Amino acid sequence: MAKASKGKKSSLLYHRLQEALDNGSQVRIEAEESFSGIPVYLDSEFVEVIVMVPPDEFDEEDDEYKCMTWLVRLSSIFALGYPSQSWSKERLENLLKKEAIPSDSCANASESED
Repeated sequence: MAKASKGKKSSLLYHRLQEALDNGSQVRIEAEESFSGIPVYLDSEFVEVIVMVPPDEFDEEDDEYKCMTWLVRLSSIFALGYPSQSWSKERLENLLKKEAIPSDSCANASESED
């Protein structure tokens, strides 16, 4: 029974990584170390992710980006972040304002108690 649920979780992870691979989307992987990169290879056991490392701020002579490739065993990943929606600051503020406004029923209830 445990194998079925593990397989189900694994297939969702695999599906999301396959989408990122197909679209060239960046993913953030949380494991022993966390990093963001673009998947370039995927099979049932491993994902290969290319990570661009910015130039070293402390070494003035080093102005090149470095490319690092991570080969990650899928069973080692415990979290994977991927963008699901774009939220502007204005959209988020409007949502928070709506949640802060009491509903009419709450306002009417407090008036009738007085």
